[in-house]
Amino acid sequence: MKINKIAFGDTEEAFVENRLQSGLNVIFSDDNNRGKTLVMQGLMFSLGYESIFPSSFNYKDKYFYSEIEVGGVTYEFLRKRNSIAIKSEDAMQIFNSVGEARYFLDKFVFSVPKVLKDGRNTLVDLSLLYELFFIGQDDRNPSGLISKGQFNKSDYKSMIYYLAGLSGVNLNNEDIKAVKDKISNLKLKLKELVKKISIIRQNPNIAEIASKTYDSEAVQEKIKKISYLNENISKLKRSRQREINRKSKLEQLVSELVSLNRELNEGNVKCGECGSDKIIYSNVDLTFEISNIDVRNGILNSIDQNIKQKIEIIMDYSKDINSLQGSLNDEMKDTPPNFQQVILYQEQVLSERNYDEDSFALINQIKVLEEQLRSHEKVDESLKEERKRFDDKILFAMSGLYKSIDPGGNLVFEDIFTKKGSTFSGSEGQEFYFCKVVALKKMLKHDFPLIIDSFRDGELSTKKEEKMLNIYKGIDSQIILTSTLKAEEYSSDKYSRIEGANALDYSKHQDCKILSQYQKAEFLELISNFDGIVL
Repeated sequence: MKINKIAFGDTEEAFVENRLQSGLNVIFSDDNNRGKTLVMQGLMFSLGYESIFPSSFNYKDKYFYSEIEVGGVTYEFLRKRNSIAIKSEDAMQIFNSVGEARYFLDKFVFSVPKVLKDGRNTLVDLSLLYELFFIGQDDRNPSGLISKGQFNKSDYKSMIYYLAGLSGVNLNNEDIKAVKDKISNLKLKLKELVKKISIIRQNPNIAEIASKTYDSEAVQEKIKKISYLNENISKLKRSRQREINRKSKLEQLVSELVSLNRELNEGNVKCGECGSDKIIYSNVDLTFEISNIDVRNGILNSIDQNIKQKIEIIMDYSKDINSLQGSLNDEMKDTPPNFQQVILYQEQVLSERNYDEDSFALINQIKVLEEQLRSHEKVDESLKEERKRFDDKILFAMSGLYKSIDPGGNLVFEDIFTKKGSTFSGSEGQEFYFCKVVALKKMLKHDFPLIIDSFRDGELSTKKEEKMLNIYKGIDSQIILTSTLKAEEYSSDKYSRIEGANALDYSKHQDCKILSQYQKAEFLELISNFDGIVL
C-alpha cells in the first residue's frame, strides 16, 4: 500500500497533502501545534481507524479524504463520522459504518485477518489491523493496544499468527495459569452458593427431582450445553435478522431509484415548494445528488454490491445457525428421563432464591474459561512449536534492531507487549515501538506502509535517530514519520540534507490552525471525484 494524498476539511476551509512519495517521508516543523498529528490522525480516520482527535478539534463536521494505491490499483476514501465511501477506477461503494466497509476491503482491496472471537472466526476491527503499522502520538501504551475497542492484545497476537500462517487458538503459560486459577476460585464460590440454594429440597414436591436428577452432574452438563446452544442460536438469529432488514431496506431503495428512472424518462420531477429538480441520496453522513443518470447508476451499482455482500453475510450466519441447530438436536436426542420436568421446575425453583442470578453467572463464566482451555489444548503440538519459533524470531529481530541503534541499552524483549506497569525512561518507549513495528514488517512481509507520528518522542538522541532513519530507508516500503525540530536543527535543514528522504516542512502553518481557505478549492476538487457528492 502507498499513500498518495491526504485531505480534510469542509466547504469553508481545508488542508491537502499531495507531496508524499515512495520510500522515506518526514513531515517536520520547528514547533509543536503545526498540524502534523492532525494530518496523521485524519489519514488513519479516513481509512477506518477509530477517532483519536483532540477534543478541541471538531472532526464530526469535517470530511476526511485519502488516496491510496494497492497492487497497482488506486482507491479513494471519503469519510464523515461513521460513513465511508470508497471509489476505485470503475466503481464507488458507500457504507454506513466502518464495520461494513471492512468486508469490502477484505474482498477487494487487502486481506483483513480473522481471529476466534466469542466462538466464531471474526474479521478484526480495522483499528486493530492498522496498529500493525501505525503508531499514533497519543495514548501510547507498550503493554497494550493504543486503540481500546472490542479486541484485546490477545486478539492482536492471534492476528499476527493469522498473518504468519499460524492461525488457531493459543494461550501462553501465564494466561493458562491465570485461567486455571480463576476457574478454581469461581468453583469455590459456586460451591458455597449451591449450599445456600439447597434449601429447595425442603419442598417435598421437588425433593425427588432435585436429589436424583436435578443435582446430577450429567443433567447439569446437559442444561449448560443446551442453554449455551440456545443462547448462541438466538444471538446469531438476531444478527442475521439485522442484516436481512438492512438488505430489505437497500432493495427498497433500489426499487425507488429504478422507479425514479422511469419517472424521469416520462417527465421532470421538481420540488413543489422551490421548483428545484435536484434529487438527493443520503446515507445519514454522506449526501449525493443523483439527478444525473450516470451518478444514479453508480449509486445503484454501489447498493447492488452492498446487497450482494449482505447476502453473503446472511448465508454465513445461516451456516453457523444450522451448525448449532444440529448440535442442539444431537443434545436433545439423549436427554435423560424427566429432563423436561426438571427444566420446567428449574426456573421456578431458582427464581425464588436470591442466589440464582449469581450462581448462574458463575456457571457461565466457568464454562467460557473452560472452553478457552479446551480450545488451547486442541491446538496441534507442532503448531505450538511453530508459533514458539516464530515468537523467538520476532524477539530476536527486535533485539537485533535495538542493539543496532542502542548498543549499550539494557532493554530486554520478552514479548511484543511489555509487562503491565513497566516503566520506560527517556526514549525507551519510542525505541520499543520502533523495534516492534520494523520487526513485524520484516517477519510478516506485509504490504502496509509504516506510519509513526512523533517518531522522536522521548527526546531521542541525534545518533539514535540517524541510525533509525538509515534502517527505515532500507525498508522496501513507504515510510511516513513526523518530527518536531529544535531551533538549531531546523536552521541547518536537517531532513532536507538526508539523501533519499522526502522532507515536508509544516513550520509555516498557523499555530493550531492547519485548515485554511487557501486549499479549499483543491480539496473540493478532490471530493468531486465522488460523483454527485453534496457537501
